[in-house]
Amino acid sequence: MTKIGVLTLTTVRNTIITGFREISTMLQNREKDIKSPGWYLEAISGNEGRYSIPIDKDPFFIGRKQECHLILQGKDVSRTHAKIFSNGSFLFIKDLDSTNGTFINTVRIRHETRLKSGDIIQFGSIEFKIRQTEEEEGEHTATFSMNTHAREQSFFTCYNLSSREQEIFFLLIEGKTTKEIADALFISPGTAKNHVLSIFKKTKVHSRMLLMTKYLQFTH
Repeated sequence: MTKIGVLTLTTVRNTIITGFREISTMLQNREKDIKSPGWYLEAISGNEGRYSIPIDKDPFFIGRKQECHLILQGKDVSRTHAKIFSNGSFLFIKDLDSTNGTFINTVRIRHETRLKSGDIIQFGSIEFKIRQTEEEEGEHTATFSMNTHAREQSFFTCYNLSSREQEIFFLLIEGKTTKEIADALFISPGTAKNHVLSIFKKTKVHSRMLLMTKYLQFTH
């Protein structure tokens, strides 16, 4: 009986470990699924310049909260305004009971809505165009591609960013939340937040988008 009990426990343990591995693989593949088509949100309104941001999280949250993947500072944007998520090979958007609504091609959405490349999405008064692949147009479209080491260093020197602030800078413009930055650098969320505020103060901006715009203008 003892041997059977040990064997049973061992079998159960191995089954659980295998299950965790399968779930981990499934989640990794799911994240790749949303990245592989190359979905982007391209800003087409507001005073923060022309830029595009990859939709590389599933779900991808939009709002004023620091924890959102796309942080918008508009007064008519709710703290957690909307989310974009994948379902199979398709991309959907859902309004999260925002005060001023989410619009697709000027129509306010009430339920989960499938997105198509070229759709105009409006969060409050801020508009984006959804693209499945990043395209070059007549006007310059800002992307999150990193420039040469020399240009990066010139930017950091100009605004006197410390080596720790440089690490946080890249995580910040990759869309990481304060908590994700803290976890990646093994520092407390409070310390990460202080570094982020210091970066904003030194570069004289008040949002992630303005920081990216300034960086791109400096390095292009």
